[in-house]
Amino acid sequence: MDVLDDIWTPDLPLVISGTAVGPCAATRGFHYTQRGNAFWRLLDESGLTPGELTPRDDTLLPAHGIGLIDLVKRFAPPDPFDVDAFTATVDKSRPGWLAFNGRVGADAVARALGEPRPALGRQRWIVAGAKVFVLPSSSGANQRKDHGGRPDRLSWWAELATLVGQRPFRVRSRDGS
Repeated sequence: MDVLDDIWTPDLPLVISGTAVGPCAATRGFHYTQRGNAFWRLLDESGLTPGELTPRDDTLLPAHGIGLIDLVKRFAPPDPFDVDAFTATVDKSRPGWLAFNGRVGADAVARALGEPRPALGRQRWIVAGAKVFVLPSSSGANQRKDHGGRPDRLSWWAELATLVGQRPFRVRSRDGS
């Protein structure tokens, strides 16, 4: 499996963890390029970035206080999740917050740490000193009508923006998702 480099600098307010780079992103060489993925829009509309960036801007995220670290670097049976290597990377990057973009990666890390399966939102557990938040996935495949008791994904992303305290809370939803 092709992987993309993680994007971070030490001591960022927020690192967002994807589960694994999708084939489209790996081919194009930029994070979150899949058609229908709302990642860049959710960053903007939640207030985490001052405007809507594009996948080609992924290396600019640290300038906005955000890093990207993927959990899966290669698919190796029986378990592709190398939680030890992931935790070591989080430990080196020292973010204030670690947000999982979707529950798959969060479930794997929680299981490895002996924690119960996480719900969406702020968690009681930490990873390498970082506070943890679980977001509904930005994937275009995530077309649920109920996102952890809320009608949209954006409200979770906006809550994270408020907790991170990186930008003033503002929500500019075009379509409520």
